[in-house]
Amino acid sequence: MWRSIENLWRTVARLDLRARLRKHLAFRAFRARCHQSTPLQVVIGAGSTEFSGWVSTDLESLDVTLPQSWKRLFRTDSIDRLLAEHIYEHLDEAECRKSFRECFRYLKPGGLLRIAVPDGHRRDSAYVAEVSPPKDGHKMLFTVESLRSLLEEAGFQVTPLEYFDASEQFHHSAWDPADGMIRRSLPFDTQEAFRIGPLHYTSLIMDARKPNRSRPCAE
Repeated sequence: MWRSIENLWRTVARLDLRARLRKHLAFRAFRARCHQSTPLQVVIGAGSTEFSGWVSTDLESLDVTLPQSWKRLFRTDSIDRLLAEHIYEHLDEAECRKSFRECFRYLKPGGLLRIAVPDGHRRDSAYVAEVSPPKDGHKMLFTVESLRSLLEEAGFQVTPLEYFDASEQFHHSAWDPADGMIRRSLPFDTQEAFRIGPLHYTSLIMDARKPNRSRPCAE
């Protein structure tokens, strides 16, 4: 009996070692892909989303709040574009600050972070019910003012692309999906449940660019 138990534990240990080895090799291959991609365009919190020419990450491969998670994947000043669609509402303010500092650190000078989050100045009832914390694990509900403030604090030059203002007026500028595709946006969303006039589900969308000559990123 004891020999059978011992053999079972040895089998379990071998399987665990093989699983860890496969995970390690998969990570090394993923990191090599990041280092070899030109341009290096990264989707944050992509889940199953894949865009041609972009590297998709999820929480297992990149925890955006942890400096060591960025460091093991990327070189400083190495990323051309970062894309984050409806990720940052799941973090609290302190976590957002940490993440924006790391985004700034790892983007090349002139590199772009395109970010989309639910819009706190859009106040129709269906939308508010869908996006207000703690729905779906949301911790933050940004406005154009609060998101701009956090991004500028990290050192970015900020351009709002789509947003409601405090008077509930919608503003939008033309933007190129090649720089980062946002599906929940004026040009691309078609969800009838959130329709108000010509709009469906909209997001607060901003481009945050790292200046060509940037100050050192704060620790």
